[in-house]
Amino acid sequence: MGKARKHARKLDADFPSRPAGEVAATLVGAQQAVFRSAWTHYCQSADDDPEALHDLRVELRRLRVWIKLSRDVIRTRKSTRKRLKALARASSPARDREVMIALLGQLAGDPEIGETGERLVRLADEHDPPSRQHLAFDPRPGLKPRARGDTPPFVDWLAEQLEWMLGLIRRDMDEGRAGAHAARIQVKYLRYLVEPMSEPFAGVAPLLKDLKTIQDRLGDVHDLVVFRGHIPRWAGWLVEDALPGALERPGKQTRAVTQSFAEARSRVIDLAGWQDDRLDSLWKDWEIARPALEKRLVRGVNQLVADLRKAASGAD
Repeated sequence: MGKARKHARKLDADFPSRPAGEVAATLVGAQQAVFRSAWTHYCQSADDDPEALHDLRVELRRLRVWIKLSRDVIRTRKSTRKRLKALARASSPARDREVMIALLGQLAGDPEIGETGERLVRLADEHDPPSRQHLAFDPRPGLKPRARGDTPPFVDWLAEQLEWMLGLIRRDMDEGRAGAHAARIQVKYLRYLVEPMSEPFAGVAPLLKDLKTIQDRLGDVHDLVVFRGHIPRWAGWLVEDALPGALERPGKQTRAVTQSFAEARSRVIDLAGWQDDRLDSLWKDWEIARPALEKRLVRGVNQLVADLRKAASGAD
């Protein structure tokens, strides 16, 4: 769950029976502190720590997920929510670039397309160079999370959230590739919702592991879909890289220009073929793994709800 998780506030023993707004406000406040710590680390160490941006984005997502899912039981400062949203958007391009460069790096071992991957990494440094991202954010004023009026017991609220999200995940999974991205987002939300329960309930650990596995598998699928969307842009880079040599001499240079376009076309076809083969392979692996993962997911969520209700009845 990451180094910063140890800083989050522990839940009191009777938390399942306490009002949902009170518990959710405590959790959001604790996660806000973790996020601020990650922001401070990013500002001080981003040049030396390549994972500083990733860690910041993870803690920001955790915070924003809890804000979103608990909005019916807590209030938070709207202006701060907007600033957090703007930070999330501003921090996305640099991370997306890292993912695409990593995928291009996977081509290195393929003798037919490895050189194309190397060339595109070089061209990415020219057309889209990595840079120290100057993210602007003031962590204050904070969210000031506070419970709404009368809210149900936390156990009832969380059980409803878990069952609702589990239904959305299974619905999206049933849509196949068309629902894969939506399912991944819901799985991520469910994982962040469940994480604070890991200390009170030891049985949550296997559920979190399965959620992370599903998130990673569907994330790899989504990354390849995004990869294909970049191919037209990369095709332009390849053509632009090849044409100057063909046009060094005066005249039409029909053959040289045609060869330049033909080479770029061949490289684009190879990229599209690699992406399609890789995506098909990952999807087949996912379909094989899905039944067991989904079965354990349902069992894990049901067990957590049962543990919460048992704890709540014991507190009473």
